[in-house]
Amino acid sequence: MKRLISLLSAVIMIACVSVSKSRAYEEYNLSGIISCSDIKSDSNSKGGYVCAFSGNTVFSARLVPDFSAYNFTVSGHIRGVSQSGKYTNALVFDDAFTNKYSVYSLDTDNGNVRKTSFNDKNFRTDSFSVSDNCVYYIKTDSTYAYVACVDLSTGRKTKINFSQNANEIFNNNGKSYVRLYDGSVCRLSQASSACVANTGEFRNIANAGINKVINQDGFIVSLSDNSREYVSNAEFGKVSASDGKVFIAVNYRLSRKASDKTQSVSIPKAAKAVVAYKNRCGILLDNGTVCVYEPSDFQEKKIINNNNNNSNSNNNNNNDNNRHDSSKTDNQAVNSDYIISDGMIYGIYSGETVADFKNKTSAENVYKADGTIAKSGKLKTGFTTVINSKIYVIAVCGDVTGEGNVNSRDVTLLQKHLCDNAELDGAYLKAADFNLDGEADNRDLVLISRQKN
Repeated sequence: MKRLISLLSAVIMIACVSVSKSRAYEEYNLSGIISCSDIKSDSNSKGGYVCAFSGNTVFSARLVPDFSAYNFTVSGHIRGVSQSGKYTNALVFDDAFTNKYSVYSLDTDNGNVRKTSFNDKNFRTDSFSVSDNCVYYIKTDSTYAYVACVDLSTGRKTKINFSQNANEIFNNNGKSYVRLYDGSVCRLSQASSACVANTGEFRNIANAGINKVINQDGFIVSLSDNSREYVSNAEFGKVSASDGKVFIAVNYRLSRKASDKTQSVSIPKAAKAVVAYKNRCGILLDNGTVCVYEPSDFQEKKIINNNNNNSNSNNNNNNDNNRHDSSKTDNQAVNSDYIISDGMIYGIYSGETVADFKNKTSAENVYKADGTIAKSGKLKTGFTTVINSKIYVIAVCGDVTGEGNVNSRDVTLLQKHLCDNAELDGAYLKAADFNLDGEADNRDLVLISRQKN
């Protein structure tokens, strides 16, 4: 059963010692994290976590399998935070004269905070990782930027050189990694490294589960065997893979994708972060509320592909209104985002091309509004296709005018519709339902105005 965690709780415990215990919350209150500009998420063997900082305060929370939330304040200047297993780490600049830095490590099981200091200069403070009581960061005082390591127990310093620039250091499942200029990812171990994957040259990445990262092209890359899986419309921090399933938040819908089926559920607000642990998924919403979803919260939808042209409808009508009810109509998911209902295919976002659509479905051709074949280019609302001998009209989310883009004309047309100065119907009305909640209203107007391209 889904648990809703309100942000309206009160603080009941104050720090007892300056750097020995952080502040804890009686109930789930993540308004502090929501106010931060950069929220990091990580799903690892200890659970699903989010962390961030604002000013001189660090915020951390575990969303699944259970909940804990802490924050603590430091006297120096916080340069960044990262998650390593159950520990939230902060890199803090203490003293410019001595080049003193400190690593604060918060134990999310009990709120204890440990501080360890070291001295160094000429290194990037925006990218670091802590693992096995060592801190890794990027030094820039050589021909190629390299990785420096400080053993926080002994103070011993080592360096790891590469034949190209080190671009980014990150932590995944308690291990430290570096991403190099050409996209290679190497696992770090004090004075050595081992290449484990390649995420693509000039491609930013984010954690997407245990031993998995996602690049900006939407590919989940394994840090174990370099295998990859494409996830359409994926956003950094809003994709998490666990136990063979991928959880994806897009606007007001959470999908759970497995090899043989896709399931979905509506979420009350837009997601800021998605983390998964085993079969449970925790979502931090943009109002500070946390939603935790169990397997029973998801409604299965039928899948159409080239190898499976028919599948039985789910006729269990005991699902609550926030689920996608496939028994009402011909509801069928073409993939984790496309949905078929009432003779229309929707859940398609601006930028999807004809080639993308044909690769993801069994459609042989896509037709323009005038009936001619669309051989290439972007999908537009009003296009049609044939799948399993049935004709469907395509609705692209936000493309209310049918021009193939989301711009001010779409916003204006929806405004006129809401004011009864214009009438939308069919696929064009479906395109106006940007959050896929079944209604075209002011919430969709706001979302479409943000999506203009």
